[in-house]
Amino acid sequence: MPIPRTNKKSMCLSVAAMLLAATAFGQTQTDKTFVQTAMEVNLAEIQVGQLAAQKGATDGVKRFGQRLVSDHTRLEDEMKPIAAKIGVTPPAELAPDDQALLTKLQGESGAAFDMTFVNAMVSGHKQGVQLYKNEETNGQDAAVRVSATKGEPVIAAHLRIAERLAGTIGKS
Repeated sequence: MPIPRTNKKSMCLSVAAMLLAATAFGQTQTDKTFVQTAMEVNLAEIQVGQLAAQKGATDGVKRFGQRLVSDHTRLEDEMKPIAAKIGVTPPAELAPDDQALLTKLQGESGAAFDMTFVNAMVSGHKQGVQLYKNEETNGQDAAVRVSATKGEPVIAAHLRIAERLAGTIGKS
């Protein structure tokens, strides 16, 4: 039995509405995931940076630690109103991997601390650059995309510093 013309039209509109809702949910979820991850990273970078500023064996590591604290505090402050707008709660504690790194660093000193710290910063900031670039390309919320666009050069600068430090640690 053929479907009457008016029902076909209603069904098409319903299917289109469901597809748009599913797409919007996925896009919103992408933005929420970025904001949640960025805030987790900020929290970790602030704490690890504070530790590096205190325990670093070299002035370069200490200065980099201070810069991490400053830059990630600013990024976090800029992210908080966006998170509130899209319904993301800032993390209250470190993610398990970040806590493991912090615990490991707390138990190290001297050149071993610097090497572990710098290697973690190179690896983490490579991932961070990709995270921010992905949001710039795929994000749907304009405020979240702007935040990613502003944050990506900061994360890329941190990566360059960490790579430079990695090339000098153990060679002095």
